[in-house]
Amino acid sequence: MKISTRFGLAALALGLMVVPGVGRAQEHREMDLRNIPSPMETIRELQNTGRLLFMMADVNHDGQVSQQEAIDANNLFVGGFFFRADADGNGVVSQEEARAVADRYLNENPWLRYVVASLRMQRQQKNAQNSNEADPMQGIMVLIDTNNDKQIQATELRQFVQTATQSVFAAADTNRDGQMSPSELNAAVAGGVRAIAQATFQRADSDHNGQLSREEYDKSIVEPANVVFQILDVNKDGQLSPQELQQIERAVISRIRMAILPEPANSPTNLIESGRLPAEAGQVPSFATPNTGGAGQNRRQPAPAPAPAPVPAPAQPR
Repeated sequence: MKISTRFGLAALALGLMVVPGVGRAQEHREMDLRNIPSPMETIRELQNTGRLLFMMADVNHDGQVSQQEAIDANNLFVGGFFFRADADGNGVVSQEEARAVADRYLNENPWLRYVVASLRMQRQQKNAQNSNEADPMQGIMVLIDTNNDKQIQATELRQFVQTATQSVFAAADTNRDGQMSPSELNAAVAGGVRAIAQATFQRADSDHNGQLSREEYDKSIVEPANVVFQILDVNKDGQLSPQELQQIERAVISRIRMAILPEPANSPTNLIESGRLPAEAGQVPSFATPNTGGAGQNRRQPAPAPAPAPVPAPAQPR
């Protein structure tokens, strides 16, 4: 396989990680290759997204995220998935509900579905060799389900989020001041990437001698390529047609463009640069102000009651 082909497959694999569904590629408008953002633009957008999330977590706006702020932010994030899984709204997620929301999420992300299926297959092969090796996903479920009732309560999930956040926070807070600065957060991300790279190397090093042989390296390249091939082969005929490659290319390009939101014409920056008023850039809605009746406020006077009809005077006797 040529080097350029390998890089092409890697680029497609990276793009497919953010594609919601290959079958919906036709729904997105085709984008010209010249409109693909540069790597630096993509990194800048990711940085802006991370900065926004950091500011949302930093509720006291001191430029740092405390451990409690991190726990609160994670509770909001994980709570959204919990409410989505809790279909009947009883505050408990059963195994069936958890499986349903997981299947729905994997159906929306085919790349992740293949990755999960590949990991499960590898786990089954390892379990056949070592029956005492536990499934890591099952281990996480056991950690959350502390009362062993095969269900997840909101209190159990909250406790799990708190414990996991405290563990990660303790490792990322390198200066031990109880606060997470932006620099520490960036360093934590770099540390996470390095840990993933080390785990990938250890997985490829099948004989555990601390080095990768040619065969081990080739195998580590071929296995992900096979996963990518299964995704690209939309009709599952074992062949890649030009139409399938073009369909994936359109989906990847469209998804990348969708990840970068254009700045609206009535944004504060655009308004300042253009010198226009908000109403000149777009329609501004009118919101009715409620009458609270407070001191110093003009209260709407009630409409006067209609005057009663005059009563005719009684007739005088002659």
